[in-house]
Amino acid sequence: MKAIRILLILGTLLLASCSSEDSIKREIDKANYCSTKDDCILVGGKCPFGCYIYANQAEASRIKNLVDGYESNCAYMCIECSGVECVNNKCQPVCST
Repeated sequence: MKAIRILLILGTLLLASCSSEDSIKREIDKANYCSTKDDCILVGGKCPFGCYIYANQAEASRIKNLVDGYESNCAYMCIECSGVECVNNKCQPVCST
């Protein structure tokens, strides 16, 4: 009986963390809009959200708080990116190949 209770608690925690990750990803996507590259602010990078998380200036601090508040248990090896462009109204990093 105790083992079942522990499994239920672990399952609930796992689902909560997944939905939190998904909701943060949705918020990042919604906040990534621009008319020009000057609209884009680099919020940072954090696994599992990407090496270069960009958001519109108006959304940057909110997205930074969401990302910073997420406890990550993974890591990235990121290529060097030197800037950002606004492509199809989305902020996209400009990276060396």
